[in-house]
This record gives sequence, C-alpha cells and structure tokens, in this order.
Amino acid sequence: MSDTNVPVPKPLPRPVLWTRGQGCHELAELVSQVEPVRVVGDVVEACLRHRAPLLVSRRLSPSFDLIDNAAPSGFDPEVVKAVVATVAGGPHSALAASVAKRLGDQLGVEAIVTCAFQEEGDKGRAVSAIETLHVLEPDIEYRIVQADDAQALVAQIPEGALIVLGAPGGGWLQRNYFGPGAKLLSEAPAGAVVVRHRPERVFQAMIDPVFVGPLREAVDILRIHDETVLAVVDRAQLIGIVRRAALSIADPGVPVETIMEAPVSVPMTASLDEAMVLAPGFSGAAIPVVDDDDRLVGALPVPGD
Repeated sequence: MSDTNVPVPKPLPRPVLWTRGQGCHELAELVSQVEPVRVVGDVVEACLRHRAPLLVSRRLSPSFDLIDNAAPSGFDPEVVKAVVATVAGGPHSALAASVAKRLGDQLGVEAIVTCAFQEEGDKGRAVSAIETLHVLEPDIEYRIVQADDAQALVAQIPEGALIVLGAPGGGWLQRNYFGPGAKLLSEAPAGAVVVRHRPERVFQAMIDPVFVGPLREAVDILRIHDETVLAVVDRAQLIGIVRRAALSIADPGVPVETIMEAPVSVPMTASLDEAMVLAPGFSGAAIPVVDDDDRLVGALPVPGD
C-alpha cells in the first residue's frame, strides 16, 4: 500500500546479466549482489524479466540503451592488485566509481577514483567532479592528478591496477582511449572495464501493484485500502483509476466502474524522470505500470513529501 506517510519500499536486489565473452562471467559475479544470470536469446526481454540493473557484455553496443552496461577488456581478476576508476565528471563517472568500489571490495584490493587534468586551469573542473562523486561514493579514495595524455595517466596508477572508465565521450581521456590511442587499453596493467550509464528505468524500480476490480463496491474499497489512488483492472488489463476522494462521496454500494477515471499509467521501459511527470496527479500513491499490451505489471512508488 502507498501513502505519503509510509516510506517508499525499495525493490529487492536484482541480478546482473552477462553475455558470452572473455571475462564477462567473472566480472558479473563480482559486481552482482545476487547470482548473476547469463543471457541466452533476447537481451531486452531478459532485462525486463529480471529487472536487471546492469548488463556485462564483450562490447558496448551503440544500439543498446536500456540499462547500464559494462564491457571487460583483458580482465583477469587473479592478477588485479588495485582498481582505479578514471573519471572526468561526465554521465558515466558515477557508474565507474561504483563499479570500482564494488570490485575493490570483492577482490580485497585498494579502490581509487582518479580525475586527471592537463592544464592548471582545468584543475577546478577535476576538483568539482571529485566533490560530486564523493557524495555518492564516500567510502573510496579519491585522487586528482595532472597528466598530459592517457599514457601519462596510466604511468601514475598503482602497479597491477585494473582501470574502470566511462564510454567514449567528449573528455580528453576518452578521446585518448577510444580515438587514435585505443591501443592504450591493452597497456592497462591488469586490464580495463568500460562502462556506460543509462537512466534508471521504471521496471527496475517498480514494486508489486495494488488494484481493484471494476465491480467492487465503494464501501468495501474504503474499508480495505487506504491508497489515495488505485488502479482498476479487468482480466489483467488496466481499465481506469479510482480516487479515494471520489469513493468517499459516492453511495456505499456503487461499483467502482461508475466512478473511475480514464486509465493513467507509465510504460515499464520509461525512464524514472519521464514517469515522475505523472507523480503530482497521484497524491503520493504508486503510479500503475503497464507492458506493451496495457496489462498491469507493477506499480512505481512515488516519494512522499
């Protein structure tokens, strides 16, 4: 049940998915909070079914943007003596720091987040990036270093370090790694993990739905439920929503279908930012989540005031 005075429940940990490729299974096992799942068949279907937070694959596909993605390169956990996330404050930096922290904890080695700058005038940007990440991942060491190029940065990291870095972007580090200097990936002391962040999706955050049938009477719903807004479902299809305010002023024996409103919902693949546009209309109640056939598959909690 959802109520503005009740804490929003958090979904249970979900498995990391992995595909065939060198180092993929090993990486998935280390970063997943529960037993990872190998993908056989449709990747998107597997992501939705398992509500997966991350896909580990042998390469980052530009056509895949559903969930966070990580790709190992020359990754061998047996030789890793440290884990270094190289960040620049871009969209993938937080994921790189999080993966580095998890790998360091699991492997029992030092984990470091490093932000490099070339010119002295760029140092402020590096400091700002570190300060932002420290709020998200406080329990990890942070360093700011000056380096003219990616090779100079590699020379400054600990011996036997695994490098975690974001996917290609506008930063000089990414250009060095993924442009003309792509060969530097092979010079990472203990391999590399390239990560790409994607916005959190509704299916990753949704919980089990609460709903009523269209023939239920107002008095019964008021007695059993305290949600401000409820989904109305018939044969698994979302056919409307009903508000507690409407139930309260209706005749006790009136069926829900006579006072319900048109259905309002979010697709399970929508981003949380897209979904939360509907939050004001639900007064703290969970937003119905539907699949491509308008079947109710979940509910998205709305944080209270």
